[in-house]
Amino acid sequence: MALSGSVQGIVTLPINKKRMEEAGLPFPGHTEFLAHLTKTKEFAMCLIGGRIRVVLVTRHVPLKDVSRFIKKREVLKNIILANAACKSLGINSPRIAVTGLNPHAGEEGLLGKEEKKEILPAIKEACRRGIKVSGPYPADSLFHYANKFDMVVAMYHDQGLIPLKMNYFEKTVNVTLGLPIIRTSPGHGTAYDIAGKGCAKESSLLEAVKIAARLARDKK
Repeated sequence: MALSGSVQGIVTLPINKKRMEEAGLPFPGHTEFLAHLTKTKEFAMCLIGGRIRVVLVTRHVPLKDVSRFIKKREVLKNIILANAACKSLGINSPRIAVTGLNPHAGEEGLLGKEEKKEILPAIKEACRRGIKVSGPYPADSLFHYANKFDMVVAMYHDQGLIPLKMNYFEKTVNVTLGLPIIRTSPGHGTAYDIAGKGCAKESSLLEAVKIAARLARDKK
């Protein structure tokens, strides 16, 4: 329906990734499944909460495997998608910050080489393309002043989402970047532990609907 234009966007609800696997679906989550259905090659996961917006270079990847996915091409792709996402939200001249992967952003190579070999070259290439981007910054200090930037590109799931959800857990929204359709979802999971207890809050879902509507309006 979204691809045909009969609806202007979709809002998905939380899904249990283990149940997806048990059902035989070869996707780690909605994001990859929707990319497959829409034949999208370049896509990213963006989480929005208040003034903090985060794009993730890696998504649902075991922590022990993250470093091998941190490549110049992937970091650059996500910077470009982050820049485009800001513009779709009405931010005409976005300021983007990029985190390092390692503690202290590698400490000039002492604590890791990914910053020098992969992340910094991607930032320099994005700058050459006219994108206002800087970094790599140590993640632990960057989020203290993240509101000075329009988007943060983080290297892995928890690095970007812990600070965001600490501040905006009940209003966090996931937006899939790069799809030919608008897709948002609440930023939380299935929460089976409170199912049927009448205490679940709808605020994140409402924010997801609002942002989908805003994106649809601005796309016209």
